[in-house]
Amino acid sequence: MFLEQVTLNGFKSYPVETVVNFKSGIAVIVGNNGAGKSNILDAVTWVLGEDDAGRLRADRSGDLLFCGTKDYPPVDRAQVTLLLKDGTARDAGKTAISRIIDRGGAGSCLIDGKEYDVPSYLNELAAMGLGDAAKTLVRQEKINEIIGFPAGERADYVRRLLGGLDALPAVERDWQEFLRILVPEATASLSLTGAPGREELVLEASLGKRLRNAAALSGGERSVCSLALNLALFAQLRSPFYLLDEVEAALDWTNHQNMQGLLKLLMRDKQLIMITHLRSTIQLADSLHGIRARKDGSSFVKYYFEMNERLLRAYKCC
Repeated sequence: MFLEQVTLNGFKSYPVETVVNFKSGIAVIVGNNGAGKSNILDAVTWVLGEDDAGRLRADRSGDLLFCGTKDYPPVDRAQVTLLLKDGTARDAGKTAISRIIDRGGAGSCLIDGKEYDVPSYLNELAAMGLGDAAKTLVRQEKINEIIGFPAGERADYVRRLLGGLDALPAVERDWQEFLRILVPEATASLSLTGAPGREELVLEASLGKRLRNAAALSGGERSVCSLALNLALFAQLRSPFYLLDEVEAALDWTNHQNMQGLLKLLMRDKQLIMITHLRSTIQLADSLHGIRARKDGSSFVKYYFEMNERLLRAYKCC
């Protein structure tokens, strides 16, 4: 399964119906700062069941509706629909899932046009293999969050994310693998201490130096370790895709080049929907989406390319 299309209407900075199409491999979204790129990822996670306003970059549910500009009036209703395809074959089945919210806070959830209450909707998504999909979003400003947690809070975070701590050996294995792709001489370990129910999760890592507490690493080193660790946690979740919001921006030039190897590994069995400004990431894209802001600040899709060598040579980015 992969996400083939997102349709936004009245959601955040998108005042009119806007369609964004994706390929099954790596979909890259580009655009100026403030153009509305991240609002697309917010829309996806919202339809997948996310209701935490902070994770949706909002203060309250009303912030999800387009608030109006000089060119477009505020909306009374916002709707986002995801079109999911069961494989890449031309005749593969498709499923449409939608969420709707109005200015008064009332909402509804739909699967192929049939309305469900929220618990039933979430159960249906879980049965489709999408129960964890809203959790697989990581943003640049949050990438170091897990390393910054105190050890006890970190254990609680992982327990909530994964539904327990039994998967930690697999997390450690994948963390080491992903980290060594980014930095070949790196090593990492995690250990669980404390009494049951009050565990502490300790992270140690080395990027070619001595092994030490991950919190003591430099800013760039923490970003590398955090990216690998977040992806290692995602690997334990049930989701056909990952949503990555400028996660490579803090990596240095060498890590940017090595990031290609990590993305190639991940895309073997995951769809990657990425916001980026980096040409090294765009080089791997199967599709490219350009998001722009109108003069009034509202968002629209400027262009959509299915990438090939000619377009890559023609497209210039920093």
